[in-house]
Amino acid sequence: MKKRVIAAVTAAVTALACLGSCGKKEIGRDGKAAASQAETSAAESAAEVSVPDEAEEPAEKKFTGELKAPVADGKIDLSKGATENMLIRSLAYEGDSSRLAQKLKEAKELAESKEYTAQEKYYYPTEVVFMGDSVTTGYNASGDKKFASQFQGWWENNISFYAEWENAGLIATDSYVGVHRVDSDVLVHQPDIIFIEFVNDADCEDDRCKEAMDSLLRKCMSDEGMPAVILIETMREDGSSPQDMHMELAEAYGIPVISLRDAVMPEIDAGNITWEELFADEVHPNDLCHGLIAQMLENYVSRVNETADSAAKPAKFTAESPTGDKYKDAIISDSLTGAVWVSENNGFDEGGQLWYLQNGWGTVTGGDITFVVTCKKLGMLYNMSTDGEGGTARIIVDNKVIADIDSDFSGGWGDHCESRELFSNSKAEEHYVTVKVPKGKRFEVVRLLID
Repeated sequence: MKKRVIAAVTAAVTALACLGSCGKKEIGRDGKAAASQAETSAAESAAEVSVPDEAEEPAEKKFTGELKAPVADGKIDLSKGATENMLIRSLAYEGDSSRLAQKLKEAKELAESKEYTAQEKYYYPTEVVFMGDSVTTGYNASGDKKFASQFQGWWENNISFYAEWENAGLIATDSYVGVHRVDSDVLVHQPDIIFIEFVNDADCEDDRCKEAMDSLLRKCMSDEGMPAVILIETMREDGSSPQDMHMELAEAYGIPVISLRDAVMPEIDAGNITWEELFADEVHPNDLCHGLIAQMLENYVSRVNETADSAAKPAKFTAESPTGDKYKDAIISDSLTGAVWVSENNGFDEGGQLWYLQNGWGTVTGGDITFVVTCKKLGMLYNMSTDGEGGTARIIVDNKVIADIDSDFSGGWGDHCESRELFSNSKAEEHYVTVKVPKGKRFEVVRLLID
């Protein structure tokens, strides 16, 4: 720091010397006063120099991965879409493309078939499902600008019009919730292609999300339809991302990884793009950024499509689990599925306070409800309420208090669900699970997460 202050003082003195020798004619008869004032100001400025070292150093780089292609020499015109080097970097891991190649081949054969009428072709569509969190749902993006919608338009124009599309994104969730709902929300559609994105896994402070993502990928890869599975990686403004953790699993299973982080974060670090140009807040892409994600998916699928006709047939999935496949039996239960039964109910109704997830169990007056469930592991998806009336529920399992869950989100961005794993055991047993809510408070068990 001392060297920086001395340098500032030296610069100030040098400036004054120049002012005295080079600017006399311009100072005129008030030159002495002006020079004196300038000298005083310069001295004061030098004396006040106290900028921390960190502020004077180059900004910390938020991208720490391998740079597969160099950044641009200057500002990027994003209205022209992704640069070629951004597209190169976006393919973080090519993996095994044989499943996607097979699905592309089948889609084109159907589209070009003379055996079926156009109407009949609708009975054999390519099933494409997007699974993820609020980024996948397109939160903060316009309807037709969401990357899933833009990719759909490209697919219909370049591959086949005969496709069915499902967006199984669920805001404020991670792969722990995802692995429990993949059967009911994704695999039920008998998908041919599954895109998976969970930037919220970056919030996990333990191995839960890694174990959940592992089982989620295994469920998808083991499906009898042999769907092509592709991971999409994004990031937060601070540079945090679950990509490195996800990449370990992707490499174990040969699953391709498309990375918005690798594509754009180096350009942000270099000053060629600003975060605000691409994101509506600290995590959600804007319309323009959704277009870039779609372009990256299109770029990868186009590459695979070029050699799809000659690609080898995909092999059956036999890979070992790096984490032990902890959530292989995961399912999600609401009040309609019958996976649990209620032995006692005082003040809870079946229904839904949360607009996008109905059929839970909720109370607005307080009370208690007891579930009977046979499982090894149990989690809960519950509503976070912004109206100031959300209560703290006491969770009692087999007459033992195991958790207190606060559902108050007063002043927050909106009602949403959050998850909590309640217990994890080595063998399945019958458990009595009581949720007790203070009088006059509201709480909703949106779903139970059962293994």
